[in-house]
Amino acid sequence: MRQSHTTSLLGWVVMTCLLALHADAAPASDQIKVERKGELLSLSWRDAEDQLHGVLTPAVPRPGEPLRLTLSVGNLQGPPFQGAVTVAFSREGVPGQVTRTLTRDAVGWSTEFVPDEAGAWDVDVRFLTTRPKAAHARFTVSEPPVPPMVWRVLLILAGGLLLVRVLYAVTRRGVTPEHPIPPLPQAAPAETPPVESGAATPEAPGAAAPGEPAAPPADPPADR
Repeated sequence: MRQSHTTSLLGWVVMTCLLALHADAAPASDQIKVERKGELLSLSWRDAEDQLHGVLTPAVPRPGEPLRLTLSVGNLQGPPFQGAVTVAFSREGVPGQVTRTLTRDAVGWSTEFVPDEAGAWDVDVRFLTTRPKAAHARFTVSEPPVPPMVWRVLLILAGGLLLVRVLYAVTRRGVTPEHPIPPLPQAAPAETPPVESGAATPEAPGAAAPGEPAAPPADPPADR
């Protein structure tokens, strides 16, 4: 009995986890599926009563460039849908920026829109059949890539600047400076101390010492 209860509880837990995973993986019931097919974005949605198909061109919308939305709404049962369709374009987080009510033309329900900024955009589609229906799609508006010509011009400018720097460096090496650098001052030679005359020249014998009075000359002897 206990084993059967444990098995039932385990089976219930596994089933709950599988249902939760399926709910997370499945798209919301009001979410329009968006797929890129060549140069366009294909839109598709359906519920138990109605279906919606559409095309958004170009496949990569750009800011400031018009994009065209064409929709086709049909009933799974009953007469074809001929009513009005309301579409609203808005940036993510800014609802209802541009809203338009469309009537059917030769190809369906179509309109043009010019996004002003890059980023994620939403388009909401609403119509009335047996009851009000609302579906939502999201697409991305991308910044235009840098044209190849711009890259070529930037590379040419960078190469020209590099060449100018190299030529300037080579020219500077061969130019004599206008004001030559003065030589460094050299140390003065050491002065030789003067040699004293008394120490260098010996006194002659009999010479009077400086400062002493000279002896008077002797008288010659008288003749006798």
